[in-house]
Amino acid sequence: MHDRSFQILEAAVRDFIETGEPVSSGSLFHEYEFGIRPAMIRAELAWLTDEGYLEQPYHSAGRVPTNRGYEFFATRVLEEERPQAVRQELAAPFSHGDLADFLELLSNHLGIAAVASTARGEVRKDGLDELIGRVEWGPREEIMQIIRDFESIERRLAALKRDFFLQEFLDVFIGRKSPVTQSDELAVMGASYGKGDDRVLLFAIGPKRMDYEKAAAILKGLKDLSA
Repeated sequence: MHDRSFQILEAAVRDFIETGEPVSSGSLFHEYEFGIRPAMIRAELAWLTDEGYLEQPYHSAGRVPTNRGYEFFATRVLEEERPQAVRQELAAPFSHGDLADFLELLSNHLGIAAVASTARGEVRKDGLDELIGRVEWGPREEIMQIIRDFESIERRLAALKRDFFLQEFLDVFIGRKSPVTQSDELAVMGASYGKGDDRVLLFAIGPKRMDYEKAAAILKGLKDLSA
């Protein structure tokens, strides 16, 4: 994929996250300076659709991201090299090991569910109400799967603990690629902090339209605090 395609895909995903509306070549032309006409942007969107990054909900509609498109965008966000600062109200409880207060603040700040697990086996979680309120309403079964994911996360973390606690990681998982949830409607951004018995795993669980840039800034900034 060449640079212009990268830029158009990033813009399309960002716009859809912000508005929830399918993205058209006309709207991208008016909002961004790509240096090409709408017809060329339309051709790029068609190519990105053929490659599986975008899809058209129905004929003549704009485009929306697929799981592959979200994954591309979120991974790019995590790879950005820029200073990350964590607000004091989040940094203080995290630094002091007060996971309950930290997760409540993080959940409210990002509008997501947040889960933390320590090397000693303690699991804390918060924000199911926040998460349910942000997920696009679909079939009832989708909401029930999200609730089941939240209720069973301790068991899944226990099964995965060895893999995650033996390594440093900062990653994002879209839909069913997530190791801690099964709903295709969710995105999970996770990271590990500390060393040995002091290691903590943190997962931010949101809708696929979550604010990846804000979540990444916090998770990356926390690594500086725990270094």
